[in-house]
Order: sequence, then C-alpha cells, then structure tokens
Amino acid sequence: MQAHFNHLKTGSIAMIVFKGNLIIWLKEHLYWKFFLTRGKPLSQYSFERDYLLMNDIDVYEELIMTGKLKSATILTCTLTILFFLFFDQSKHNPALAAVNPFIEDPYDAVGSFGIQLSLLAALLSLIRVFRSYATKEIPSNQLLLILRGDAIALLSMIVTLAADIVAMLRYPSMWMNSSDGRILAGLVGSLLLLTLFIGLLLYRIVVNLSFFIANHSWKKVVLFPISLFILAIYPANLRESVAGGIFTASLGMVLLFISTWSLATAIFLQTEMEFEAVFDDFASIYRGIKARLGFVSRVENFTNIAWLHKLFNWLNPRKHRWNFIILIALVMGGSLMLTEALNEGISTNTNIVMLILAVFLGIEGAGVILGYLLFAEFLGIFRKS
Repeated sequence: MQAHFNHLKTGSIAMIVFKGNLIIWLKEHLYWKFFLTRGKPLSQYSFERDYLLMNDIDVYEELIMTGKLKSATILTCTLTILFFLFFDQSKHNPALAAVNPFIEDPYDAVGSFGIQLSLLAALLSLIRVFRSYATKEIPSNQLLLILRGDAIALLSMIVTLAADIVAMLRYPSMWMNSSDGRILAGLVGSLLLLTLFIGLLLYRIVVNLSFFIANHSWKKVVLFPISLFILAIYPANLRESVAGGIFTASLGMVLLFISTWSLATAIFLQTEMEFEAVFDDFASIYRGIKARLGFVSRVENFTNIAWLHKLFNWLNPRKHRWNFIILIALVMGGSLMLTEALNEGISTNTNIVMLILAVFLGIEGAGVILGYLLFAEFLGIFRKS
C-alpha cells in the first residue's frame, strides 16, 4: 500500500512540474500570451491563477480553442474583404471585365449575394468573438454560433467561386487565350485555395469541441451540385428580355442561398438552444462604449423622445418580426442601385430609373427575406424573447 501511495505521489509531482513548465512556455509564447490574457498586460495575471487554470483541463482546452477560433474568425473576415475586392475589380477593372465570363447573370447574381452573405456572417462572428460576456468567457452556445457564422462566410465564398469556375469552363474562349484571362483564372484559383485552407483550420477547431454535434445527414448536399448543373446549362438567351433578366438574377440569388444552406446544415446539426441574438451583441458593445465615454449617457436622454421610442419599438424584431427585415431590404436595395449608378452612370429616362429601382428593391428584398428564413435561426440573428 505504501509503495502504491509513493507511486501516486511521484506521478502527481511529475504532473505538477509538467503543467508548470507548460504554463511558462505559454507565457513566453506571444500568440497564446495575447489570447490567454485577452490582450491585457501579463502583469495582471499571476502564476497561481494560471496554475489553477491548468488544474481544470476543460477550462484550459476551452481557452485554447477560443484563441484558435479568434484567429480563424480574423482570417475569415480578412478573406471576405479580399473576396469583395476581387468581385469588385473583376467587374469594374476594364482589363479583367473584358475577359470575365461570370460578369453576367446568373453568375453575377450568385457573386453579388455571395459577397453580401459572407461579409454579414463574418462580421457577425467577429463581433461575437470579441465582445464581452457576463460569464467572462464565451458561452458554448455562442461559440457554436461563431463557428456557424464563419462556416457560412466560407461556404458562400466556395459556392460563388464554384459558380465562377462553371462560367469559365462554359465560356473558355473569353479568357483562355488572354494574359488577363489567365490572371483572372489565377485569382479565382488562389481565392479558392485560401478559402479551403481556412475552412480546414475551422474544421479542425470544430471537431475538437466537446459540445459540437455533427450532422451525419448529407442528403441536402446534393442541392449544391444540382445548382452548379443548372448554372452550366442555363440558356444565356433568356436574360435578353427584361422579364428574363429579372428571372435570371433571381435564379442566381436562390441558387446561392440554397447551396450555402444545404452545405452548412449538412455540417451543423440544427438544434433548439438558448443564445444571445444580434441585439444582445450590439447591447454589449454599447455598454462597453458607454463605460469608456461619459458623454454617451447624455446622448441617451435624446432617445427618450416619445416618437423615437415608438420608432425603436416598431423596429424591434422581437415584437414586430418583419418590420426591421423589410427596412434592411429597402436600404440594401437602394444602396446597391446607388453603387451601380455611380459606377455605370445614371439614365436620364425616368421610366428606366424607376424600373431599375424596382428591380433592385424587388430582387434584394427577396434575397434578404430568403436569407432571413434560411439563416436567422441557424446564425442566431433574432430570438423571440
């Protein structure tokens, strides 16, 4: 019995020494020093605190995973910005636009809504991964929402780039014999490789989380190749008329959302859970700003004006589900039309301007509503109470 006790004691001492050496290494390593201390001076953290942390291996692993998730989220956001710049330049750079086979719908609509979805999902994850929480650490349900947001951003880019490749394979004569065309192909390939690389990093994080439940039902994935097949055989002459053009753009929008949703829900199991919604995220950010800037409290008095209070109440999605969504659709549709008008020029024909406005508002509104129906619960956009 005494020999067994001595063996256990020796093993415990060895484990304490190992943990202590590991803590010292973590403190000396800049990367983990930043994430384990949340960017604060290391002097605010004691060796004893770290030692206690190491004694709870679950907490330690969660901190490590949180640090990796922050890195993956930053990389995803950076990639979405690069993706947006590529999409913009491929349309408006004269050299690239001349050899761009995916500049026309339905491929252009896939790219347009893919950009919007990836930027919004990545931004939402970035806010959630760096905002403060009452529990000090990010709750597991919020970690899952962050992972879903990163995944949606990456998958929407993959779907868009796959659609671009389909267009390039369908119309090789537009780009294959041109140096600018080869540059365009190189950019598409590079972005696809970067997206897959970051996706692999995110996958390695996901599979190591104890609360992650994989969805082993892959039947939905078939919607993705079906969408690509539709893009490959879609009659180009249908977009020549106004009605055909509207239908073609709408089809590209639907294919983007359906393909991204099918891939995302094939990876992540959709389960009922408690979560903090977008308004909670912004409220946390606002409280942080208010704590640092004293004049914000005085500004709050302005919001107590009766008509403003009624306006905020009318836009509150927990009370009126669709009011805020419709407003977003109108704002985004008008913004897209304004952007196109600045790039392409404004027509002097009032009827044409009104038609274009109606088209942008209609298609963008339909896209916002479809995106909300597919991803609101999946991304934890709003909650009922």
